Amino acid sequence: MPRMIEQTEQGWPTGDPRRFFDVPIDPAHLRASSPNVYRRAWRLTTGVVLGSGLLLLGIWAIAVGMRGVEVSWVSMVAGVLAVPLGVGLFLRGLMASNAAKPYRGGQLVPGLVVEQADADVQVLVLADTSRDPVAPPAFAYRLMSFTAREGTRFVPGQPVPCVAHGFVAAPWSKVWWSFDASPVEWASSDPDVVDAAARAIPRAEWNLVLAGTERVADLRRRLSRVTRIDEATVPEELRRPRTRMGVPVEWQSDGRARFVGSVGHTVTPADAADSTVELPVEPTPESPTTTA
Repeated sequence: MPRMIEQTEQGWPTGDPRRFFDVPIDPAHLRASSPNVYRRAWRLTTGVVLGSGLLLLGIWAIAVGMRGVEVSWVSMVAGVLAVPLGVGLFLRGLMASNAAKPYRGGQLVPGLVVEQADADVQVLVLADTSRDPVAPPAFAYRLMSFTAREGTRFVPGQPVPCVAHGFVAAPWSKVWWSFDASPVEWASSDPDVVDAAARAIPRAEWNLVLAGTERVADLRRRLSRVTRIDEATVPEELRRPRTRMGVPVEWQSDGRARFVGSVGHTVTPADAADSTVELPVEPTPESPTTTA
């Protein structure tokens, strides 16, 4: 059985810099545990080849349909359908990236295994999709699917700390429309790293992702595999976090946050014991040092 992950009441609010995964990545372990490197290579190949082929075929069909004595509507319709499909596949292939990229600066988010059938795994992930630093978090669920590699185990009900990445939205949108995620276990085989990642996520978020299992059936029917969470169902501590971007804030009557501190004021009494470090002090004439 997989080891259960320790969770704590205290954690860093969403958007806090300390919620970002920043430890050395084990490239060999990543290649052995993550299926992304193969899936995305296949997506790149099929996207560019099939996309280019359909695009050229669509243009040719449109040209043939218009070149005859009478317009061939069958050829025209086939061409019109093939062109956007080819463009979409081509762009999808170009946007594919390697498996290590998602772990460079990604925010830690809670995940829960909701299905495991042979090697096919589905993980429910919770993430903040707000793009406005002074707006309340806008939580959403994402149902992530992948094929587990040999030597890895994912059991239904298993908590899985993940790294969120692949956020997509128009420049003018105030929220991300979609996102993806990858388990931290793909990047490091060190159990202490996985435990530390889980402890950085507040228990309230773990509870919220557990409550989202009721919406898994609906998520499977959605093309985007993303659904937003009604703010009224989110606990107050998550809707009004004590910090935004790591800086203390006060929440105003209009629902917006006002920064009341600085980056240097982010340590709370509960976290002081874990965050205090001893700095070397140079000796001064008033405080002479002695030598043995």
